Amino acid sequence: MKNKVYVLFAFILLLLTMFYKYKESFDNENNIVLIISRYNEKLEWLKEEPFNKYPVIIYNKGPNEDYYKPDKLIKTENIKNVGREGHTYLYYIINNYTKLYKINIFLPGSANMETKMPHCKKLIQHIETNNKSVFLSNKTSLKQLYQFQLDDYMSTSQENNSINPENNLELSLIRPFGKWFEDKFKSIELNYVTYGGMFSISKEDITHHPKEYYEKLIKYLENSSNPEVGHYFERAWEAVFYPMNNTLKIEEL
Repeated sequence: MKNKVYVLFAFILLLLTMFYKYKESFDNENNIVLIISRYNEKLEWLKEEPFNKYPVIIYNKGPNEDYYKPDKLIKTENIKNVGREGHTYLYYIINNYTKLYKINIFLPGSANMETKMPHCKKLIQHIETNNKSVFLSNKTSLKQLYQFQLDDYMSTSQENNSINPENNLELSLIRPFGKWFEDKFKSIELNYVTYGGMFSISKEDITHHPKEYYEKLIKYLENSSNPEVGHYFERAWEAVFYPMNNTLKIEEL
C-alpha cells in the first residue's frame, strides 16, 4: 500500500512538473510580441532563432509587400511612411493600448544588419533569462548628448536606400537635442540610451502614462519621412517611458 502511495505521489509530481513547464512556455509565448517597423527589408531574419519563437506584428511603411510573413504573424498593417521607427512604435502603443502584451519588443526591419543583430539577440536572451522586459542600453547623461543634432541623414540600410536614397532632414523646431529634451521631458534625468530602435518595454511601463500622452508625442513625428526629431526620440526612450519601474535596465558591454 505504501509503495502505491509513493508511486501515485511521484506520478502527480511528474504531472505537475510537466504542467508548469508547459504553462511557462505557453505564458512566455503569449506574453511576448515582436513589433517590427518595416520599409523595404525582406525580414528573412524572422525565420531564425530566437525571433521565430514569438508572435509578430509588422507595420509596413514601404511601397511593396515583398517581405517574409512568419507563421506566428498576428497581423501586418500598411501605415504612412512618416516619423521613422519612433512613429511606428507610438502608433502601435496608441492602437493597442488596452490589449498590450506583457513584454513588447520593438525592432526595425533592418535588425539583420551586422551592426544591429548582435544587440537584438542579446536583448531577447536577457528577456528570456529574466522573464521580463529589458532595456539593453548604454550609460549616458543629458550633458553628454546635449549638443547632438543632425543636418542631414541617409538610412544605413542598403535595402531601404535602394528605393529611397533621401537624405534631407526635416529639422527640429527646437535644437539641439538637449533643448528639445528639456522642453518635452522637463526635469527627467537621462541615464540610459539605446540606439537603432531596438528595445523592449513592459505593459505596465507603457500604461503608466495615459494614451493621450502618446497621442501628443506622436504628433512630433507625423509630418516627415525623415525628421530630425526621430533621432531625438531614439535617444529619449528612457524618458518617454519614465520611470520604467517594470523594465530591467541592463548596461550593454
